[in-house]
Amino acid sequence: MRFVDANVFIYHLAADPKYGKIARGILARIQNEDEVALTSSIVISQVGSYLKWKKKAGAIPLFIDFLRSLPNLTKAETTFGDYLELMTSHEIRAENWDDLVIACQMKRFGIDEIYSNDSDFDSIHGIKRIFE
Repeated sequence: MRFVDANVFIYHLAADPKYGKIARGILARIQNEDEVALTSSIVISQVGSYLKWKKKAGAIPLFIDFLRSLPNLTKAETTFGDYLELMTSHEIRAENWDDLVIACQMKRFGIDEIYSNDSDFDSIHGIKRIFE
């Protein structure tokens, strides 16, 4: 099982000319039930914030419907425990706060690989970033 980061959804939704094809491939594997994956409420919030920032808030319900259509994608809640784990296991840096919370969630679920194009994950011990 791998974790799916926000940029995978964003590249897909935006039909990004450089990274959209990779994102579509990742999500297609999950949608076709070739792969089981996990994302979390913090990621869903990040995507919603991105859509709002891009003045595309009307696409948020479509994004939520898309997530619901992916039975092999578990949607985990971000818990207070994730933040407590962050406080004890990582040096807190504002520039990668969300990434560190995601790392704690991955630890909670026993996941060490993340689909992401965010190179900040490369500096977090125990996480392997995959974007293919």
